[in-house]
Amino acid sequence: MRKASGLLRPGQRLSEHAAKQLLRAYGIRVPREQLVTSAAAAVRAAGLVGYPVVMKASAPQLAHKTELGLVRLGLTSASQVRDTYRELTDIARYEGVELDGVLVCQMVERGVEMVVGVTHDSLFGPTVTVGIGGVLVEVLRDTAVRVPPFGEDQARAMLAELRGHALLDGVRGAPPSDVDALVEVVLRVQRMALELGDQLAELDVNPLMVLPRGQGAVALDALAICR
Repeated sequence: MRKASGLLRPGQRLSEHAAKQLLRAYGIRVPREQLVTSAAAAVRAAGLVGYPVVMKASAPQLAHKTELGLVRLGLTSASQVRDTYRELTDIARYEGVELDGVLVCQMVERGVEMVVGVTHDSLFGPTVTVGIGGVLVEVLRDTAVRVPPFGEDQARAMLAELRGHALLDGVRGAPPSDVDALVEVVLRVQRMALELGDQLAELDVNPLMVLPRGQGAVALDALAICR
C-alpha cells in the first residue's frame, strides 16, 4: 500500500502512465509499454515492446485521447513510429495540451472489453463498478455496482447481472473469456478502493481486455483522480 500511496498526487488527475503504475502496484496486468519524449526513443521503445505497437499521447489532463486523434493503433515499422510521434506531439501542441510524453504500448489481441471502476458515494463511501466497456460504455450503461467489502461470490454475481454477460461466454464463434481473471481484477480493484480510501476519488479501467480463458485480462487504459 505504501508504494501505491506514493504514486498518488493529491487533488490531481493522473496520466494514463501513472494510473497504470497504480494498477501494477495492485497486481493488475497492463501492456508492456514505455513513456518516451523523442522520436528516436519511440523507435527504440517499439523495438523493445515488439511490433505491432500502439502509440498514445500521455498527459494528466487527457481524458479523451481518441476524440482528439491522440491514439494510433497497429504501427508496424520504425518509420511509422517516428512519423506518428511527430504527429501526436503536433496535435497536442495545437490543442494546447502539455504532454508528459508519448506511450509506446504492446498491441493486445482482441478480447471482450470490460470496464472496472471505483467512485465515491456520499452515503456509502467507495463503490466498485463492473460493466461492458470500450467505446460503448456510455451508450449501453450496462454496469453492476457493489459496496466493499465483498467476496468472490458477489464479484461473480455482479457479472451475472449484466445484460451483456453472454459476451463473456463466447458469441458468434468467439472463445469463452477468462472470467476468473476478470473476477480477480474486480477483487484487486476493491482492495485498492478499501486501502486507498479517501485518497482515491475515482478510478476507471476502460477497456479492461478480457482474453480467452486461461490467458488473463489486461488493462489497456486507466484514469485515476486523487483527492
